[in-house]
Amino acid sequence: MSRPLPWPNIVTITRIGMLFLLVVLAYGDSIWARLLAAGLSVTVIIGDWLDGHLARKLNKASALGSVLDIAADRIIESVLWIVLADLNLVPIWIPVVFISRGILTDTIRNFTLRYGYSGFGENTMMKSKVGKFLTGSPLMRTPFAVLKAFTFGWLLTLAVADELLEIWPIFDSALIEQGLRIGYWTAVASAVVSLARGVPVVIEGAALIRRAEKEQNDAK
Repeated sequence: MSRPLPWPNIVTITRIGMLFLLVVLAYGDSIWARLLAAGLSVTVIIGDWLDGHLARKLNKASALGSVLDIAADRIIESVLWIVLADLNLVPIWIPVVFISRGILTDTIRNFTLRYGYSGFGENTMMKSKVGKFLTGSPLMRTPFAVLKAFTFGWLLTLAVADELLEIWPIFDSALIEQGLRIGYWTAVASAVVSLARGVPVVIEGAALIRRAEKEQNDAK
């Protein structure tokens, strides 16, 4: 009899399912469906904190959970940035940065799994204090998640601003334009932070791989 999935993994899989629903809603004809998509975008990002919290609280952290969590994060981030770019809410270079950075860092992380290292947790591949702080510290991960959640929810809400004006004419176009500028700069800030968090993964991961390969060659 197979064991049930741990709650952290269930949350991770649910986040991916919610993402696909979000995409359908974001391109729907109903303004309310698109507003719901904006709300779901915040939920799926906050869910990243929830699955990590449950893993620590329930002592269910595992290599599989780490891989699923990273995969879900990349899928969700990549799809949402692509959607925002397709809706002309952010420039195309922002999803390009996120996707390229994600492929590079995740390739390194997945390669180090063969040596017994995971992306986070006790067996993390990150050894330096700076690397651990940037990639795994709550002081870094939580504000970054909040920044992305705000950006996705804010811009997807503004995507229906013109239609909202017809229903509730309480804002003017200049205010909406200012809101779009705010969303643009929070998107840029997200890209900058993402790159900063990826640098130690590349540096320490490459060093770990070289060291492991040297040890293997010496053992032959």
